[in-house]
Amino acid sequence: MRTTFALGLFLTFVSLSAAACTGVVIAKDGHVIAGGNEVWFRNDSYMWAEPTVGTLHGVVYFGYEIRGEFGNDEPYWYEFQGINSAGLFFDSFGAPCAGLSDEEYLKPYMTGRMEQLIMRSCATVEDAVRMITQYNRSFMICMQYLLVDRTGAAAVVENGAVVWMEDDTFAVTNFHLSNRSHGGWPCWRYDAATRRLAEDSDPTIERVASILNATHTSGTRYSVVCDLITNRANAYYLGDFRHPIAIDLETLWAEGSERVALAGKMAGRAARSRRRRRRIQQGVASPHCQPAEA
Repeated sequence: MRTTFALGLFLTFVSLSAAACTGVVIAKDGHVIAGGNEVWFRNDSYMWAEPTVGTLHGVVYFGYEIRGEFGNDEPYWYEFQGINSAGLFFDSFGAPCAGLSDEEYLKPYMTGRMEQLIMRSCATVEDAVRMITQYNRSFMICMQYLLVDRTGAAAVVENGAVVWMEDDTFAVTNFHLSNRSHGGWPCWRYDAATRRLAEDSDPTIERVASILNATHTSGTRYSVVCDLITNRANAYYLGDFRHPIAIDLETLWAEGSERVALAGKMAGRAARSRRRRRRIQQGVASPHCQPAEA
């Protein structure tokens, strides 16, 4: 499957419409905020969760059913982003297709899915980097991972390098931070994100969401922002940053969840808002008291 997966990533992410994701990290003042914009070809994005079981961390995932985009495999579910109960966040990005070193090819191939392996078993960026880099990274020829943990560590794992966050802010798009000559640079989204981080790096979900709003494109299907210290998280569907969808991470980590369409979550939120407006008009609810979103 990995050969097909790598080929599919090559065919997918070199297309202009796919390479427009943005990741942002702010780690300061006792908060670690991480988030990303996800670009895809379809709007039918989903959220699901695996519960904590023994030593396996609970994980909330965001992603899609893959229907041939990565090759000729049967349809399967792929995790584009995730947040686990140990406070580890990951996001996957398309990146310039670059060859591997001879040393990399000598490493063993893994079986299964790296995204599931690191999120179920790793608690820190260091753990996840160690896990990823012990294997042959040929499946990452045209992709890279952003990893962030609640200690404030962050790194991008490329197919041949690891780039660590050195300050308290970090931005990632679709070029290799280790070698911009591979392609994808210059990038207006990276410039916009780093400029806004320099202007205001307030460690809040709202600030990171505002940066993702400024860098989203017509291909952005959803966005996720989380505070890895307080376990708060919001999702934003189709670039609608005015109406966040609150994600109950702790309940999902404890109980797990079947796949839920983000479009359905947005529709449910809209329905609750309509009911509330009717109650306000009828005089049975105060416009100044906003109930917590279910």
